[in-house]
Amino acid sequence: MGEEVAVMPALDRFDRLEQLTWLPSAEEWTELRRVRNEFTHEYPETTKERFERLQLALVAAEKLLGIWESMSLKIQRRFPEIKA
Repeated sequence: MGEEVAVMPALDRFDRLEQLTWLPSAEEWTELRRVRNEFTHEYPETTKERFERLQLALVAAEKLLGIWESMSLKIQRRFPEIKA
């Protein structure tokens, strides 16, 4: 492909990965990053808020595992010499 991705903004990289079918949705990936950033950098005060944040993180983790499994299969198919 010959694209210089290192200089591309993150959102453009996500869009490109979606076009290449490596990501199911650039928008979903951006949302997963938002959830991660919130979980990492914001500290809810109430138990209810902490529980809701944890639930969002668990849903995001399930989505990430699905994306990882899909990417892993693509890598195995495209590069059979690589053992995961």
